Amino acid sequence: MLMVEGTAIIGGGPAGFMAGIIAAENGAENIEIFESKEALKSILWTGNGRCNITNATFDFKELAASYPRGEKFLYSAFSKFGSVECMDWFSSHGLELYIESDNRVFPKSNDASEVRSVLLNLAKNSGIKVNNHTQVLDIEAFGDKFRVITAKNHLLFDKLVISTGGNYKKPVNSGYFMAEKLGHSVTKLKPSLSALVVKEIWAYGLAGVGVKRAEIKALQGSKEIAHAYGDFIFTHRGVSGPLIFKISSYCAFVDYDEENPLILKINFVPDIEKSALEKEILNELDKNSKKSVENILKKYIPRSLIQALLGSELIDPEKKASQITREDRKSIIRLLTEAILSAKASESDHEIVTAGGVELNEVNAATMESKLHKNLYFCGELLNIDGLTGGFNLQACWSTGYAAGISLAK
Repeated sequence: MLMVEGTAIIGGGPAGFMAGIIAAENGAENIEIFESKEALKSILWTGNGRCNITNATFDFKELAASYPRGEKFLYSAFSKFGSVECMDWFSSHGLELYIESDNRVFPKSNDASEVRSVLLNLAKNSGIKVNNHTQVLDIEAFGDKFRVITAKNHLLFDKLVISTGGNYKKPVNSGYFMAEKLGHSVTKLKPSLSALVVKEIWAYGLAGVGVKRAEIKALQGSKEIAHAYGDFIFTHRGVSGPLIFKISSYCAFVDYDEENPLILKINFVPDIEKSALEKEILNELDKNSKKSVENILKKYIPRSLIQALLGSELIDPEKKASQITREDRKSIIRLLTEAILSAKASESDHEIVTAGGVELNEVNAATMESKLHKNLYFCGELLNIDGLTGGFNLQACWSTGYAAGISLAK
């Protein structure tokens, strides 16, 4: 068995690299990263290849409010290394950034590979050894040290960081099993930020149709589970996009299926009071008696969506305004403000993050050190932390990695 006086980091993703680089920048030596595939490869897929580094929400409590799980736990890490510090850190290491109108932050090049290159170069220049394509088969506490077992070596380290990322399927040799082997608890795991599959056949013909600024209330029975605003898009099997990801995140641990679906009550025109909308549409119908109802409603939602919604209520979209009955009008208002979709499943092959992970009450929020084992650390998505879409999940990786790195160097 080879003795190494230093730190082993299992998982070569954003959190693991941040922990290693920060530790090295603060004087730690002999740091090795073990990655079963290729280091930081996952970062190339983030932000549709542009890498949404963080979100420009600068108050740390407001930033933490975008995490359905982990909000209070993140206060300490965010107060020391939040979005401002993260942006400053990357900028100081030569990565130019810009902020989009929705507060998402990207590299100026819009190229995720540039972010990867910056981190790889920093690790190399800091003397960190990166072991690509090296699966850690087992770990164990060995006195006050940690034995790391790979196919080629049995290594003994002073400190250990587990940052293997999330995977709700909990594969063998995952960080979850390593955490459990060392006495930690792991919560139930579920996909989050997922597209949703719906029961309504009329929605399937709308694939590619986008909706701007809608309101969705998610209910199970009479209980409201989530309530959010934003944009979404129809898919071949249901709905996707930022608003749907947000709803799926809040509902990650809700059990729903074909027989007991998650009800999505959709308001397509949330910025107009229902009574005002009814009055406005009635005026439009009166003033444009020869126009089709489809032409009158197109100012509110896309034409193809109008056709599908009206068709679901057996109202002819080409029906003239003068032919619209009182009952038709009630149906139209209801379709615009309380349309129903029944979600029966998440698109489990397309989830962006995993909800659940290592129990937070077993980890020191200021240092990411285990409360059960001295010199054992966790960071990144392996923890029971997940954020909404918009750069929040990467920020949690940077912040928890930073906290671990500072502690490793002490």
